[in-house]
This record gives sequence, C-alpha cells and structure tokens, in this order.
Amino acid sequence: MNTKTTLLLIILLFTTKLSSAQITIEPGVKTPTSFAIIIDETSFEKAKDAVLAYRSVVESDGLGTYVFSRNWESPAEIRELLEKLYKQQKSPLEGVVFVGDIPIPMLRDAQHLTSAFKMDQRRDWQRSSVPSDRYYDDFGLKFDFIRQDSIKPLYYYYTLRADSKQKVSPTIYSARIKPLEKGKEDKYIQLQKYFLKVVAERTKNKSNFIDNFTMARGHGYNSESKVSWSGEQIALSQQFPELFTAGNSVKFYDFETRYPIKNSILNEVLRPETDILLLHHHGANDTQYLNGYKSGSDVNTAKENIKLYLRSKIRSAVERGKDKEETIRYYMEYLDVPRSWCEEAFDLKKIEEDSLYNLSLDIHFSDLLKLKPNPRLVIFDACFNGSFYEDENIVGAYLFNDGKTIVTQANTVNALQDKWPNQYLGLLNTGLRIGQWNKHMSYLEVHLFGDPTYRFANRSAVDFDINLALTQRLKDTKFWLKALNYPNADLQAVALRVLFDANYKNISDLLKTQYFKSTYMTVRMQCLRLLAQLDNDDFISVLRSSVDDSYELIRRISIEYIERNGSEALIPAYVNSIFNDESSERVQFKIRESLKHMDLNLLEKELKARYELRKDYLYDHDRIQNFIQLVARYKETERDDVEAIFNKETKPGAVRLNIVQFRNHPATKFADDLLRFAADKSKDPGMRVIAAETLGWYKFSHKRSEIIKGLQQIAETSENKELAYEALKSVNRLKEMEQ
Repeated sequence: MNTKTTLLLIILLFTTKLSSAQITIEPGVKTPTSFAIIIDETSFEKAKDAVLAYRSVVESDGLGTYVFSRNWESPAEIRELLEKLYKQQKSPLEGVVFVGDIPIPMLRDAQHLTSAFKMDQRRDWQRSSVPSDRYYDDFGLKFDFIRQDSIKPLYYYYTLRADSKQKVSPTIYSARIKPLEKGKEDKYIQLQKYFLKVVAERTKNKSNFIDNFTMARGHGYNSESKVSWSGEQIALSQQFPELFTAGNSVKFYDFETRYPIKNSILNEVLRPETDILLLHHHGANDTQYLNGYKSGSDVNTAKENIKLYLRSKIRSAVERGKDKEETIRYYMEYLDVPRSWCEEAFDLKKIEEDSLYNLSLDIHFSDLLKLKPNPRLVIFDACFNGSFYEDENIVGAYLFNDGKTIVTQANTVNALQDKWPNQYLGLLNTGLRIGQWNKHMSYLEVHLFGDPTYRFANRSAVDFDINLALTQRLKDTKFWLKALNYPNADLQAVALRVLFDANYKNISDLLKTQYFKSTYMTVRMQCLRLLAQLDNDDFISVLRSSVDDSYELIRRISIEYIERNGSEALIPAYVNSIFNDESSERVQFKIRESLKHMDLNLLEKELKARYELRKDYLYDHDRIQNFIQLVARYKETERDDVEAIFNKETKPGAVRLNIVQFRNHPATKFADDLLRFAADKSKDPGMRVIAAETLGWYKFSHKRSEIIKGLQQIAETSENKELAYEALKSVNRLKEMEQ
C-alpha cells in the first residue's frame, strides 16, 4: 500500500460516522455545491472500494461528495435527507445518484406530469403506476404515502396531492445505478465493475470532447417522416456546429439505410470513438425495435411480406387455440391467397427461418450482454427501455457490461413521440454535467442511469462555468440576458428558460422578439413552448407564424397548440397547414387527429374559401375535398359523445370513455359541457370526479380562466369530498400555467 492510499484511508476514518446499520461519509473537499451517493447497506459492503474510488473521481472534478449507506426503510427517509442537504447555506446539494436496492417510488394520480402515460388506475398497481425518482429530486411536488407493495417490497406507492405543485421542475438532478437481476454476473460484481469502468474512463480520458455523434431511428417513429428526420439533423447542426467540421464524425442511420439495420447500429454501439448515441425507435424493457417488414415495390418483396404476415398470423391464432383449418380458410379468403402460402405456417424449416429472421430485426437484451457497448452517453427516445425495475432492462445491459458506456437516458414507461427529444443537448458541448442537462427534461418518466456527474470537455465558445451558472446564478437576470448574446443555440434557449422561471418582467415581449429574429431552430422552439404557458396575444401572434416555420418539429407542435387553445383566431393558420404542409407526414397526422376537435363551422368555411381562392394551384384537389367532406361528416355527429354522457341509457363504461378521451384531445368547445356534467348532482359521483380531473388537461385552452372559475365553484360548494378534492387539484394544475 503506497503512502497516498494510506493517507486516504486515514482521512476516511476521520470523516466516517460508523454504526451497525449506517455509514455517512462527509465530502472530502469544499466546493460551491455538493453531490450525494445514496446506497443500500449490502451494496456498499460488497462494492465499497469501487464506490469510494468513484467518489474520489467526482471530487477531483470539483464536486464534494457525500456517501450515505443505510438499510433504507422508505423513500420519505431519503427525500428528507436530500432536502436537508439542499437547504444548506454552504455547498448545497446539486445532485444525487441512487445505487443498488434503493426504494422505488410508484407515483399515482400524476399522469398529467408524464408525456403519454394514461393507464386506467383501476388496473394492476404495478402496471398503472409510474416508477419515478421525481419523488426524490423535485421538492415542490407533494405526495401522500399509500402503501408498500407486498410482492415487490422496493415499490412504494404515493399519490400526488391536490395542494402540490402541478408541474415537473426538479430541484436537483438524480440518476440510478441499479445492477441487473439477470445480468452476466452477480449484481454486486456488476456494481464493482461499473464503478471501476467509470473511474478508468474519467481518469484516462478526462479531456474527451464530443467529436463522434451517431443518431438512428427505427421503423414507425414519427410516421417515418423524412421531413421530420431531416429537420432534426439540421437542428443538430446548429446545436453542435463543431461536429460538422473536418476531423469530426456525425452519422445518421435510418431504418431503411440497409435492411435489416440492426448490425449497423450495433457497430456504432461497439465503436470505441462514439461519444453520443441517440436512438429514436419503439421499445420494451428488453427490446429496441428497429425494423418491420422490408420496404420495396418489387413483386418478390411484396410476395414474401405477405407470406411472412400469413405465417405469423396463422401460427399465432392456432397457438391461441383457434381451429387450424378454419384459420387457413379465413386468411385464404381475406387476402385471396393460395392455400400453399398459408400452410407454410407449419413448415418446420420455415418456423426456424422466421425465428432467425425476427431476431435479426431488433436489438434484444440478450444481444447486448454479448457485446461491449462504448458510447459514453446513450439516449433512448423510446418506451420502456428505462424500466430499471424489471429484472431485464435495456439500460442495464448497456451499463453493466464491459466497454465505456457511462450514462444513459431513457423512459421508465411509455413516452410520446411528439416531444422535443434534443432539448438543450448542445449544452453538453459546453462542459455541462449530464445530470444538469437531464434536470430540464420535464416528465415523470425521463430518467438517467449511470453517473450523472459525467461531462464532456468544453469545446464551445462559452467561457464561463455552465454548471455553476445553472446552480448558483438562476436569479441573476442580467447574467442570462447577457448570455443571449453568445452565438450558441442551446445556451440562448436555456437562458430564456431561466429568465422565464425567474419571472423576468418583460419575458413575453422578449420571447416574441427572439422567435422572430432568431436563426436557431431550438431557440424558436423554446420561445413557442414558453409562450404557450403564458397564453396571451404574443402567443397567438407567434402561433400564426410558427405553422410555417422551417423546423418541422415547430410546425408539428404548433398544430397541437392550435387544437388545445381552440381560439377562432387560429383557424386560418390551421387551414394554412392543411394546404401548404402536405409533404410533412407527421404534421398531417396531427391535423387529422385534431380535426374533429376544432370549431367545425369556422373550419369548413375557411377550407372552402381557401380552396376557391386557389383552385388554379396544383394541389391534390381530391385530398382537399376529402378534408371538406370529413369536416361535414364530423359536423353531423359532433355532439354525440358529449350528449351520450348526459344520457341515462349510456352504460357507465361508455360514459367514462367519452369523458377521458378529452385528456388526449381537450377540445375547448366541449369544456362547458364537462363543467356542467361535473356540477350535476344527479350524475354518478365517480363520473363527476373523472370529469373534474379531465378538465385539468385544458391547460392551453383560451377558456382556461372560465374553466378555473367553474372548477373553483365545484370545489367550494360540493358535498362530495372526492369531487371537491379533484376539482381543487385541476384548478391548481390550470393555475400553474398562469405563473
């Protein structure tokens, strides 16, 4: 043992408080902010040397680090500790990592804080709750404890309170380092190897900057829109301008680049130089879905796809107990195909070929355990890849493996495709800690796995410490106004966010001005998103223009805002997209989804007027006529669903479905009906509660103030305590937007 190691052990003895059940190690260096490692007792005992080596690396990067080892009894115990550390005047806590078997908060009654999760909470609690560490890192959220799971003792169920803050804005950042229950090795060996891998990479390559970036997308992502795909690439060139110069590598893999694409992407996983791997695809806890059937217009490809489809469907039906002969006859008639194609479903050689073929399409958990993943940061824009609470999970297969992968970002449950996946990503080029970046991803399900303190070296023109700025200078409006002058897209975007959160008095005018003058796509996207929360004349003014923005994501999100706002003034902009943006598949998808929730009379009038003015244009006239006819059909049944909830003959299940549909599509024109139903004492109390909860989704409606008044009256006058509680919660959800 050398002198340096001996000295370290002596220091640890003096700074460690020992008992039979708990260990606390104070930071070994004084720094402006601090970090905490929360670890269970057994994990610390088994991997102590590796954990302390990791702590030493973090501290050498200027971040004093606590270690707390306990037999943790509840999430509340941990949160209380974190809040105490954050409130310290000297070196307040900026982040935490949860190592090993740390209690998992399972959040309920908070689906409005996710991007897409809307499961009926009457179903199994393990599936209908959201595993989320926002319980730990967002101190403004308030929860009531319900119970601990009897089968999965790490699961603790909580309900979001009505008097809680009703939006996600983490106070500190957090990450999980939870080894695989079904990994290649004992889970404590996994922990040791992971920490030693991190120490080695951060010691040997501490000056590593982002010069190798790969992005890929699987089939079915964003309607497979090439316009969407190209728009994201252009935006990335503004976020990472240095990457697009000589001596750097940027790669874009589409699922149709080659077929199947699996091995090409796995080559990027294996490539030692890869810094960031950004993956857009569908997912499960153990699968990254990349390819469907092969695309092609030739006869042989079409024929083989049909035969693959038949073999899959017929085989599956018979395995479920369907009669073999009856199933074959059905598909022969349904697709007008010969019997020989159907009988291939039971050919043993074909069964083996199909099994190998299916394995070649996607990346599976078992594939990854055989590899050495190397991208330092892997981002999974997919559902369920971040299901760290499952015995097999994709993020764990990347982390608890040989190679150089240090940290991943993924979703614990399903996630929305139409969100901003690359928000502030360019800040990683300024030396920002990955935890600080993820802190601004405002959803319950978005989590970091691995070391959140890891950062790439600064290779940008930003000449100040971005980490200190985003922890110590959040109220310094002069500083952030000055930051708007830096020629850095994502620095400008985050500066606008900080100014907004700091209640800068001229924020609305600033956002409108920045939108119309900025050449940066991400800055304009930020302006639009923040103005949507203000919902004023500046928002309407920008929204009229943003439907024509050069960035497809802005145009797509603009359609959603128009639907949710419901203002008559926005109908011309909406119709403009129908006529002028037909090449953007995802924009047109959003239009068709939202069409029936618009003011149909005004929409029909505007469509016809615009068509008459432009008959000589080379439009697909049948497409426009189809829109006009579709609006006419919607008008005939416009109020059927709403009237059904008032009809005594409607079954309770149908009433519920007709109400909750407005969570995904909160149509302003039906807000008064939902208020009337919620206030109607003759209606089923449970259904009235659901109506009150659904009205909380109307946060972008131009009638938000009226909805708030109606809900407040229900909350104040209702004798039904559950209804009054839910109405108050929706009021607070809607009022959150006014701040």
